[in-house]
Amino acid sequence: MTPAKQQRLMVAYDAEEGKMISCHFKPRVQQPHIAANYIRTNMEALAKDIHPMDQIELHRKTGEMVYSTLANKAILAQKFQNSLNNTSAQLELEKASSLAKDNRIKSLEEIIIELGHDPKDPKGIQALIKKKEDGIAALKKQLRLPITMHPQTTEVAQEKAEEDIVDLLMKMNKRLAATEKALEEAVQGK
Repeated sequence: MTPAKQQRLMVAYDAEEGKMISCHFKPRVQQPHIAANYIRTNMEALAKDIHPMDQIELHRKTGEMVYSTLANKAILAQKFQNSLNNTSAQLELEKASSLAKDNRIKSLEEIIIELGHDPKDPKGIQALIKKKEDGIAALKKQLRLPITMHPQTTEVAQEKAEEDIVDLLMKMNKRLAATEKALEEAVQGK
């Protein structure tokens, strides 16, 4: 027995002859891939034999199915377009990043050759830092990205803010305890 999901029912209305044509397709094999894998059963009914309300219902359902299919395809096409746009933007960022890395490697090689390789030389270190900052600034300018903070900077700032809040609460708790103690002494002294 074949699963119900693989069976198909197609209905069409022939306006010229005034009849409703239905075709039921039942698969001959477990996984049908071509039309020859189906058994086709045709049924015809004259439109005058079908109640007008049933005809209206059939047209409404058919319209809903067509609209649903078109809407699903449009949504799928939009998702693919968004995915393509995201991939294209990511590719541009990767190209820019690769170009910036290549340029940076070349400039660092030039600095090392020019100044020699001495890790304790402040001029060499300053030149390397300046080249790094210039490379980052050029990359941001090329990509027109807004200035952003490193993700760890926001984490550190958040941790610092939490520590400050805890310190403030501890101080307030100490003041509150001192005030309560003073009030108790004042009440006992009366």
